[in-house]
Amino acid sequence: MSKPDARRAGDSSGRRRLSPDDRRNELLALGAEVFGQRPYDEVRIDEIAERAGVSRALMYHYFPDKRAFFAAVVRAEGERLFEATNTPPDPGQSLFDQLRTGVLAYLRYDEEFPHGAWAAYVGMGRSDPVLRGIEDTDNDRQAQRILGRINAAVGDELDSKVERDLRITVYAWLAYTFEMCRQRLLDPSIDADQLAGSCAHALLDAVGRVPGIPAALRDAVAPSRR
Repeated sequence: MSKPDARRAGDSSGRRRLSPDDRRNELLALGAEVFGQRPYDEVRIDEIAERAGVSRALMYHYFPDKRAFFAAVVRAEGERLFEATNTPPDPGQSLFDQLRTGVLAYLRYDEEFPHGAWAAYVGMGRSDPVLRGIEDTDNDRQAQRILGRINAAVGDELDSKVERDLRITVYAWLAYTFEMCRQRLLDPSIDADQLAGSCAHALLDAVGRVPGIPAALRDAVAPSRR
């Protein structure tokens, strides 16, 4: 957690003339840094305004209160992570390698933006319905991306029950991978390649145990179960 976020907004940066979108993005980047370093309850929105070099009135123009600001930070980090893990497969690439590549992209994002990543981790799993909704949206998008890769490997439309069981499996795996990556953010000495391989094996092993999967999918996940 000692590595500074490359997107940090300096204390004097707020004196520059920025477009509304650029100003909002700058505030979100600063918020990710601050929330990634200290507990939510210790952060004051006035502090964010002061460090950004803007007035309280302008800060509240963009975000009505600290809860809304934190939710926007978590949402923005989720968007960046979703884009960072968009790793289109190479022709003929196995499902295992596709998954492993995606997890490695996740880990690289954590390395590059540790404070922002931590702010997002803190936001997830909270009882706040807004934050929970952001988490659900992020999980839905990631799950749909993975299920799309699985469907592509099969080449045929899946039975509705099989698709339901696969969806449940993928959602559970996302929670597992989320925690694995969080642990590496806490302890960077954990080997990234080993972690990514373990996560990829975990999903394909679980998929291979779903009753009724077509033979093409069984063959696609078989190497991970040896």
